[in-house]
Amino acid sequence: AGSRACSPAPAPRVVWVGDAEGVREMRAALAGAARVGIDTEWAEGEGGGVGGAVLATVQLAVTEGSGEAAFVCDALQRGPAAAQYLSALGSELRSLLLSPAPPLPVGFAFAADAQKLAAWLREAEAAGGEAEGGEVCCDAAAGGGPRHGEAGGAAPEVAIAAS
Repeated sequence: AGSRACSPAPAPRVVWVGDAEGVREMRAALAGAARVGIDTEWAEGEGGGVGGAVLATVQLAVTEGSGEAAFVCDALQRGPAAAQYLSALGSELRSLLLSPAPPLPVGFAFAADAQKLAAWLREAEAAGGEAEGGEVCCDAAAGGGPRHGEAGGAAPEVAIAAS
């Protein structure tokens, strides 16, 4: 029997999101996805942030066509020039996490990140003066499930609730 050569999977497209144009590109990719992987990275913070940590990046991953795309969103930008970008990023994350429409956000051991991300979204909302409400909460003890009501795994569930 002959051997078949396996071709490597195509490398994922990685996009650094640091401005409103990057948020628009990310929004377009998310619009066609059924699920989106989500993860966050935190940096040590002085005098701010949640529990001494400051949101550094939010990573979102989707499949697109026959490949994959990862969006690495800069959350450390500060100052007047960053206000529009952070407002757009916060709005997109709120939409992803609170809307009952696809895509379904999927995270591994995301309970602590969900709590910190909810606090970051509240801070961003207060700084930007946005009126949208909603809360991302971890509800493992109460048996809260994923936002779309799908069955969860053994890890703590992340429940999304509009307030």
